[in-house]
Amino acid sequence: METQGQPQIYYASLPFQDWSFSYFYTDKGLVFTTFQADALDAFDKRFDKAGVPLLQSNTAADQQFSAYFAGRQTKIDLSIDWHFLSLSDFSRQVLKVLQTVTHRISYSELADRVGKAKAVRAVASAVGKNPVEVVIACHRIVRQSGELGQYRDGVIIKRALLELEGQVGQTASRKNY
Repeated sequence: METQGQPQIYYASLPFQDWSFSYFYTDKGLVFTTFQADALDAFDKRFDKAGVPLLQSNTAADQQFSAYFAGRQTKIDLSIDWHFLSLSDFSRQVLKVLQTVTHRISYSELADRVGKAKAVRAVASAVGKNPVEVVIACHRIVRQSGELGQYRDGVIIKRALLELEGQVGQTASRKNY
C-alpha cells in the first residue's frame, strides 16, 4: 500500500532486556531498526519522514526477532527494502558484505572482505550508517585491538548483543568466517 507516492511504513516494538527494540518496514522489507527510546523520532530524523503516517503492526518478523533475543537463533532472515534506503553504492556494498558476517571480526577484516583493504575508515563509516542493526549485524564488527568500538545505540547494547551470541571476549580474527 502506498500513500501519496510513498510506500506505507509499518512499525512494531518488542522487549530486549532493559530496552525496547523497534523496527520499521515497507511491503518490500525492513528499512530501520533501533533500540532508542523514542523510536518514532529516531526514524523521522534518519529519513526526514515527519508527517508520513506510520501504522503499528505486529508481524511474522516479531517471531524471528523474539527468537533471536531469546537466544534461540543467531540469524534473522528478513528482506531489506534497499530501494527505500538512501545509501551510496559503496555503503550498500559494505552493508551487503556485512550481512554475511556470522562472527566477530575487525573493521580491517571487513575492509578486506569488501575488497578495499586500505579503506578501513571508509568501511567503518559505512558500517556506522547501517539503518538495520541486528539484521545487518554491525555489532559484530570490532576494533583490531579487540575493543568493542562504537555502536549507534550505545556500546552497552553492542555488548549485550555480543553476549547474547556468545561472542564477548572472542578475538576478532580470520578464523571467524
